Amino acid sequence: MLKTISASLLLFSPSCIAWENDEPWFCHDIDCPNFTNSTIDNIEIREYPPALWASTNVSSTNIIEADNIGFDRLFDYISGANDESIAIDMTSPVTSRVIPGAGPNCNSTFIVSFFVPFEYQDNGPPEPTSSLVYIESREALNVAVSEFSGYAPQAEIIAKAAQMEVEVEDSQDLQIDNSYDDSWFFAGYDPPFRLTDRHNEVWVPVIN
Repeated sequence: MLKTISASLLLFSPSCIAWENDEPWFCHDIDCPNFTNSTIDNIEIREYPPALWASTNVSSTNIIEADNIGFDRLFDYISGANDESIAIDMTSPVTSRVIPGAGPNCNSTFIVSFFVPFEYQDNGPPEPTSSLVYIESREALNVAVSEFSGYAPQAEIIAKAAQMEVEVEDSQDLQIDNSYDDSWFFAGYDPPFRLTDRHNEVWVPVIN
């Protein structure tokens, strides 16, 4: 479902347009991907259109460690480690797609991503100079969402994702999207120094 694309192909990719109305409060006035939402069986469902993201893959057993490694790589990219040597605006959220490992002591793969600012969605952003960072064309995404506040430790993130999957499985009108091979997303919207009004989410891909 996720694929890397080159700048030469970006003109043929569906574009992600900016919000027509006010962004959600948790975007804090920086670009974040638009979505439409609804409620099914008391579960929030969001539909995200296709969009470009800057991404990097991290192998780890700890989502917080993986997020930190991935964030540093991507922050270098937007700080000038790109073929135009320019700064690119920070966006929100930072997402981590969690692809579980084969067993409890095996590394999982975390695809850590920054949303590409709207100004680059049509024609593509500068290319990364690091081989560890790539521009990803993320297809339309339909997810069940669990929102929560505060600083999110790994145990809480995993518990929220597990509970969301149980709720989807118990739903009469939703089912897990198996094309994502048991993977799910964590989305964090805040820098570490923001002490209040912190916002976190887990996304579980679904079919409805």
